[in-house]
Amino acid sequence: MSANILPRFAVPLTPIREWWQSLERARKLTAAVSLAVVCGVVYACAFVASQIEQAFCHKAAASTALYMDSFVEPLVQELTTNASLSAENRQTLERLLSPASIGKPVVAFRIWLGDRVVFSNQSEIVGRRFPDNADRERAFLGDVVGKFELNGEEDVQERALKAPILEVYAPIRQTGTNRIIALAETSELAVDLMREIRAAQYASYVVIASTAIGLLLVLFSLTDGLHMRIGELALQRAAHEQFRKRMFKANGHVLEMNERNLRRLGQQLHAGPLQLAALALLKLDALCDQEGGLDNLASTRAADIDVIRKALKDCLSQIRNVSAGLAPSEIESLSLAEAISTAVCLYELRTAMAVSCDFRDLPEAAPYPLKACLYQFVEQSLASALRHTAGESVHLSATGSEALRIEIAYETELSRSSSWLTEDIELSSESLRHQIEALGGTLVVLSPEHGRLEICASFGLGDMGNTNG
Repeated sequence: MSANILPRFAVPLTPIREWWQSLERARKLTAAVSLAVVCGVVYACAFVASQIEQAFCHKAAASTALYMDSFVEPLVQELTTNASLSAENRQTLERLLSPASIGKPVVAFRIWLGDRVVFSNQSEIVGRRFPDNADRERAFLGDVVGKFELNGEEDVQERALKAPILEVYAPIRQTGTNRIIALAETSELAVDLMREIRAAQYASYVVIASTAIGLLLVLFSLTDGLHMRIGELALQRAAHEQFRKRMFKANGHVLEMNERNLRRLGQQLHAGPLQLAALALLKLDALCDQEGGLDNLASTRAADIDVIRKALKDCLSQIRNVSAGLAPSEIESLSLAEAISTAVCLYELRTAMAVSCDFRDLPEAAPYPLKACLYQFVEQSLASALRHTAGESVHLSATGSEALRIEIAYETELSRSSSWLTEDIELSSESLRHQIEALGGTLVVLSPEHGRLEICASFGLGDMGNTNG
């Protein structure tokens, strides 16, 4: 049976769920807060209405209790010794409790001795016993109780009137003591009292609802303002992201032009000064051999030739060093992994040192500025770190799953303290750091433990492709 009921109730909830899911977060927050405010208003109205009703009932009950203390209490003192009232006292009570005497529309009056009615304007219930209830128990403890609910067996005639009836229980004490000897119950028509209660409740509803509506209006205005501000910030963020990508793209173009200029300069050095200097050195050596060596030359002439030879060798060495730091033109057609492998292979040929490599998830396509930058990073990092380590174990790892990360790790004995080496390598790699940061990357030199040195370069894959042009 429950399985058949659930689908029936699930169908009306489907549009509500779809509507809720289609709302933006700001609208969801507004709807949730509005629902909370409405629930709070309903609770506040119910609570205030209950308090107002209790306050009016307590005020009316206090007035009735004062009348009982003044006029009824002396007539029922005989209940301290007798189980019933005398005929004279009953007649006096009937006269005192008539609507004309009490000034209230009393429809029923009873005097209780425990759970037994010893006097009432309804003669048929005099002497009868009725089950105890919480209101009478409270009254016998000394409280004055006033309420509109008529739920006792003795209240059949009052309920038949179909009108608001205020039922009041007032304790009657023995004269001069606090001992409660009986309980006076009055039931009076409370049409005017109920009208006053409803007027006070409606006024409180208006105040609470007006306050809630004001809060909701303020909330809606704040939410709309925040929503507009969030939209503006989102547009600014998108514009900033576009500007950031354009900056990376422009930096890539600048780096590419610089790299091509440097490569052209290297080619010109190889084709011009390097060849001429090498030719001059060969001719100088040949000249010395033809004249019988330096021993047959004059001492001044021999010293000049030594100076010329040394200058030419230094010139060749410096030109080769400058050319070695430039990325070769072949890497433009290579993949990213091949460009990094080329730098490692050239380093191994120059230094005869072995470097282990680990490539994982590297992208095939990469812009030339990035490949040239990584080539120079590998070449310069290996060269700068080799000055401070024995180079016993060098490992290069390159990953590109989430972000492009190139890490060169040395497992060897360091020549200086790790903090000093880290600072020295960072200073020597300052120009390389600027080049990496221009492409949106970061360069970090770490020495996490004794005998280990790490040089890491990281790039965002989202920015890497934006330097293509």
